[in-house]
Amino acid sequence: MVWSVYFLLLASTSAIFIISAIYRIYHPQVWDFTCFYLYGKVVSSGYNYYSPENFQTVFNAITIPFQPEELGGFINEVVNVGFPYPPPTILYFIPLGYFSYETALAVWTFFNLIMVAACLFLLYDQFFKAYKLNGAILLGILFFSFSPALSTISFSQTNFILLFLLLLMKKYQDKPIGGLILVLAIFTKPYMVIFGLYFLFRSKWKAILYGILSALSILGLTTIFVGKEPLISYIIDNPSHRIPSAMFLEETNQSLHSMLLRNNLISLDNPWIFMFLAVGIMLLTLFYLFFLAKRKQHDHIWAVLLLVGLLLYPGTLYYYGTLLLFIVLQFFDENKQMGFNPFISIPILGIFYFLSTFTIFSTICFLLIVIVLQSILCKIHPKLEFSEIHKLA
Repeated sequence: MVWSVYFLLLASTSAIFIISAIYRIYHPQVWDFTCFYLYGKVVSSGYNYYSPENFQTVFNAITIPFQPEELGGFINEVVNVGFPYPPPTILYFIPLGYFSYETALAVWTFFNLIMVAACLFLLYDQFFKAYKLNGAILLGILFFSFSPALSTISFSQTNFILLFLLLLMKKYQDKPIGGLILVLAIFTKPYMVIFGLYFLFRSKWKAILYGILSALSILGLTTIFVGKEPLISYIIDNPSHRIPSAMFLEETNQSLHSMLLRNNLISLDNPWIFMFLAVGIMLLTLFYLFFLAKRKQHDHIWAVLLLVGLLLYPGTLYYYGTLLLFIVLQFFDENKQMGFNPFISIPILGIFYFLSTFTIFSTICFLLIVIVLQSILCKIHPKLEFSEIHKLA
């Protein structure tokens, strides 16, 4: 009976996930795939993808399944801004520009599902392998029922690509190829640059060298595909200054910057307050990383860097919380540095999933508290025992 319930949970959660992906293909929404499709169309048409004028030209020429009244925010936040990422990121989207909207959406969704399978394999291999079938089923249930993961597949976002690269980077952290994976992650989402600190703290000079050479190579490859004009435009006319201020006030934005703005604690007219606060948080983080490095708590370094990166990145949206699975799923392996006793991991997991349903900002703060407490209370190679928490209480 227990196994029947176990398999039923896996079947239902995975079915909901797959149905959400298929539903999206047949019922497209404006956000976020339409952005990716427009990026690809601009490049495939031979235009500079940092020019809003080129975006307007292509946007007026393409066929998309939306009414004009649905596209007001899209025009302000995408068409009038241009490509918001570093030049090499466009390589993800160029192929989409050679298809119709419907075909491109199906291709992108299929690619996302491949990334989901790759993430599940790496998560199982790194954190659940010791539990065999039990671990595989539990992993599937936790992954497919996670609200930000469902939002990622519904919005056709890139978080599964990023989670895959993060897991791959951790897997090869002691090899030079880790530097190449870091660069790929940075060109996917810029806030991943914070993981460069891990390689610096571990003195992985070969990986850093590989990263620098890889970045130059990828930039060169991008120039071959799209020319040097976009690179020059990105440097001298960065699109960040064209981003509407309303984007930082949206409820889906879960960054510290957005939370302070919505509560009128800072303003866009005076960014220095947040700048000083961000610098202070980074200095405190560096001090804490020295503490973790001295105790050889390398897994905690990964967790802290991810949480601080998501917290400080002004563009952190709700579904970026998908990457938090990288942290919380490590709690199940008691033989690892971040492993908990089941009596501790189960309530932590319950609070984590409850918070993630409403707000990723609170979830990030909660995990930061858990990680800091665990790293302080545990010994150099920790497995936090229930008795230690009991004594602390």
